[in-house]
Amino acid sequence: MVDHSGLKKLSPAARQLVLQLNDLFAEFVGPIGQDISQDVFDQWLASGKFGPAAIRHYALALGEQLDANSERQVFLQKAEKLLLQ
Repeated sequence: MVDHSGLKKLSPAARQLVLQLNDLFAEFVGPIGQDISQDVFDQWLASGKFGPAAIRHYALALGEQLDANSERQVFLQKAEKLLLQ
């Protein structure tokens, strides 16, 4: 189960992007994506950096969890589109 309590530290816009990135990541890995994204989020949150560039780092950290380079590239392209909206 995903613990969203850490999301309260983020601005509403950043919170929305994190949730969208988590959903996108789950499309690639299935239900286990919730657990993996929670671990990545916890590490990212511990870094204490929450600015616009930090969201991009979060997307990259999620992408690093994908084994296949081709999947990673597709994920990062889609993540980039989310971040540019």
